[in-house]
Amino acid sequence: MTPPGPPTIRTVEGDARELPGVRPASVELVVTSPPYPMIPQWDESFRAWGAPDFPAMHGRLAEAWAACHRVLVPGGILAVNIGDALRSGPEGFRLWPNHVEVARACESAGFRPLPYILWKKPTNKPNAFLGSGFLPPNAYVTLDCEFILLFRRGPLRAFPRSDPRRSASRYTKAERDRWFSQIWTDVRGIRQAGAGRRTGAFPPEIPRRLIRMFSVVGDTVLDPFAGTGTTLWEANALGRNAIGVEIDPALAAVLRTEASVRSTGPGRT
Repeated sequence: MTPPGPPTIRTVEGDARELPGVRPASVELVVTSPPYPMIPQWDESFRAWGAPDFPAMHGRLAEAWAACHRVLVPGGILAVNIGDALRSGPEGFRLWPNHVEVARACESAGFRPLPYILWKKPTNKPNAFLGSGFLPPNAYVTLDCEFILLFRRGPLRAFPRSDPRRSASRYTKAERDRWFSQIWTDVRGIRQAGAGRRTGAFPPEIPRRLIRMFSVVGDTVLDPFAGTGTTLWEANALGRNAIGVEIDPALAAVLRTEASVRSTGPGRT
């Protein structure tokens, strides 16, 4: 087998529901953190999508998951980092279970649900609470975990016997034992300030692990909500080709510039 060439980075200004320029069955892994419905910082983005309420917000995201199903190869994996929301609505203060709606939509799109990961953010205060303090029963459980939902398109990926790309992508026993545990407690969140408040950036360790876990060297990794490009840069550094789709013209321009700079050097494996 001919060894893969240097990894490439391609950025596209466009809508995650359409994934313009991404061919069907051309991507092995999708790693993304979309806008979270019912989180105030994303209200404007959803309104621009014509989605003013919770069902409509997930309706738009469902179209993006269907597009991801179209571009993934058979056996390809979709990994979605999503958090639930706490917010007052017409019926008062309540939980808005984003992870449930994403799981339903992905299964409806044809994905097979896989065991998910709970990312417990160690930056959250362990003694934080909401509500009435020490007086039951009107306090609320602290929302300090996010979900990394995992889905496969169809059956397991098939590889030639002793595939060199697969062998080159091997992880250690220590990595396997830590990464494939369902609860991740050793990944610190990042401060959401400046542009990050609008892009909802996640820490590089999240895509780095997912790319190592669910792809091999030379694969193509897609982020349909590319934002500041965290997934793209990690994929490139790990010897994978990267495609980022971003609807915001200003962010897309920044991604193009950064991708051009990073593409001039060899990828790291």
